[in-house]
Amino acid sequence: MRNGRTLLTAIVTGALLLGLSAQAHATVVEKVVAVVGEKAILLSELRARARPFLAQIYQRLPPGAQQAEAVDQLSRQVLARMIDDVLERQVADKHHISVTSEEIDGALERLAGMQNLTVDQLMSEAIQSGLTAQEYRDEIRRQLLEGKLLELRVKGRVRVTDEEMRGLYNRLVRDERMQLGYSLQWIVLRVPRGSNAETVRARRALADRLVAEARGGSDFAAMARTYSDDKDTRELGGDLGQHKPGALEEPIERVAMSLDTGQVSAPFSFADAIVIIKVTGRDASKFGAFEDLREQLAQRVYAEQLEKARRKWLDGIKRGMHIDQRL
Repeated sequence: MRNGRTLLTAIVTGALLLGLSAQAHATVVEKVVAVVGEKAILLSELRARARPFLAQIYQRLPPGAQQAEAVDQLSRQVLARMIDDVLERQVADKHHISVTSEEIDGALERLAGMQNLTVDQLMSEAIQSGLTAQEYRDEIRRQLLEGKLLELRVKGRVRVTDEEMRGLYNRLVRDERMQLGYSLQWIVLRVPRGSNAETVRARRALADRLVAEARGGSDFAAMARTYSDDKDTRELGGDLGQHKPGALEEPIERVAMSLDTGQVSAPFSFADAIVIIKVTGRDASKFGAFEDLREQLAQRVYAEQLEKARRKWLDGIKRGMHIDQRL
């Protein structure tokens, strides 16, 4: 298999199988792990569905409690996916919805084309990952069937709004910011422990005035040299230098992460002082402007909304179905 290609990529774009546990050479003891209506899901079926992913678990985690915990969590996720598949199959049968061999062949051709492979190469990679050719086709069949059901039952309810796209964009930018280095300046106004109320009010009034002046365009460094009580940075104009996330005290970093480059914070308490910070720079972001990413954002929001609608639809089916999960 080519470097960097995972089975998840080779199988499909989407949400499909997760790993499960079971010792590679353990004896299989047959039992029912779930009952959906009148359909039983067997332990052997669960293991067969998860077989290609077992190696990933054992390669990633050494034997012990952590591996066992991961195994248990993933096995439950796989079983939940299989229960969903049974429900979808029953709905499909009720409405005479099926997937033909020709449709599977077409999907394989599209998947191969997306990865610049021939169909034979795609199948070969799936087989090298632990799937049989039939198991791979069965997985494609399940996904195509789900797509048809979503088209029938769910897609008409999904609407992507500009507000949702902007919300996603802001989350992505905010999450990325937590990984980017940044530089900042600060002004530290000491408030000695035991200070009387008048002293505290005076220091807070000074802090409020400095923030107003800094936000109005006054030189932050000059104010730091004049007013800051931090001897190590005062002559440097309050310059704290460049830092990676996690390097500074949590209260300072939390405020810094909330600021855009060039912004000045409101005064906040830290140790025995009132502090004002200004973010002067950040490492370059990989994200472009919102308008340049509209199409990608719309696709991602649509996928998220579609999954929520699918989940709501399946939950509604489950309320009228006997489901006994025994794992």
